[in-house]
Amino acid sequence: MTTTPRLPSVLLIVACCSALFTAAATAAAVVELPADPPARRSVALVEQWRLGAEDEDVLLGVITGAVRDPAGRTYLVDRQLSQVLVIAADGTYETTLGREGDGPGELRNPHELVLLPDDAVGVVHGFPGRIIGIDTHGDPAGNVTFGGGAEQGGFVILRRCIRVGDRYVADAGRMVFDQENGDMDRTMSLAVYDLAGNETALIAAKSARSNFNDPVYDERAEFSGFAAWAAGPDGRVYTAPERDAWVIRVCGPDGAELATWRRPFTPRRRTAAEKDDVGSGFNVRANGRDLEVDNRILDTDPAIMNLTAGPDGRLYVTDAHDTRAHLPAGTAARYDVLAPDGALVEELTLTFPGFDGTRDALLFLDGEHFVVIRNFEGATAAMERAPGEESAEDGQEAAPLEVVCVKMGG
Repeated sequence: MTTTPRLPSVLLIVACCSALFTAAATAAAVVELPADPPARRSVALVEQWRLGAEDEDVLLGVITGAVRDPAGRTYLVDRQLSQVLVIAADGTYETTLGREGDGPGELRNPHELVLLPDDAVGVVHGFPGRIIGIDTHGDPAGNVTFGGGAEQGGFVILRRCIRVGDRYVADAGRMVFDQENGDMDRTMSLAVYDLAGNETALIAAKSARSNFNDPVYDERAEFSGFAAWAAGPDGRVYTAPERDAWVIRVCGPDGAELATWRRPFTPRRRTAAEKDDVGSGFNVRANGRDLEVDNRILDTDPAIMNLTAGPDGRLYVTDAHDTRAHLPAGTAARYDVLAPDGALVEELTLTFPGFDGTRDALLFLDGEHFVVIRNFEGATAAMERAPGEESAEDGQEAAPLEVVCVKMGG
């Protein structure tokens, strides 16, 4: 005997099937990439212009960030001198924007730049975290703060910020201190914001508490999943959510997870000296005395150290084996280059004569142009050294900082 289901049962079955189909259709795709790249390419970087060293017309402190505008101008932010240098496409010095101070359009310890609408530049400050806008005439062009107002208490932190069209993607957060108990609560997030600084989508977040009376740095517990991240020209946001595996998470500008890209990877083991160096970066001083920090440092580096998106949508990945300090002399960078769909395109090596990864740095501009910072590490150490503190190079004249704009050769 054949029976006919009642209408409610039929509707329930249809609804369940529809829900399953929708879930399957919207599930984030998993792309498995090969261990070996399909191609390896080495490209020489060709000098376009340089500043510093014997150039007495331009004073340099420590350059920590750079951007290039559509007209070919390069903007260089000087963290030590709290100013922005504007250099024409042919290397001619045009002007200096900003000066040290806390007034409108003034800067203090800036570290990064973003291009703003109406030909203005945004100068990124880490603490208190904000973007200070300056127009091409040097006049204030408005500020942007992420993470709410002062009524929430504590201090705003801004580590990185990228502008993509009519939105920002920012790694920002807030620190709240309890002086009585010595506690510090930190909440950091990677999120999408409108141009006024209002959050529109959350990508990832991390909260932690530490106590200054018993300071501990636990590297495993501190891992956030967005220490390395990038934002592409279409608004997609890329993160490295797993510390010990080559994994990239892809999210849309609405925060929805779109894909996961995976690749076989062997972690890079640290030497004892490297572990000591990681731990030495965490110091706590309270009531005029230095406190001993319980450093719990891992034996390996994070698998993915840096992510950068080019204007064509390609993603440039730096893994633990290819950070500049581990590359041969004369090699400025090595990237695994991925297409927007996640396909592994090539391993790209960039070379520049005399580049020393233990001393120099490379800033990514647009995937074709880069900025080499000669003697970056020495200049940074000198800037951060306390008055009267000796350096390992005492008695030797410090090498001057140089800025060299370079372009990929044909």
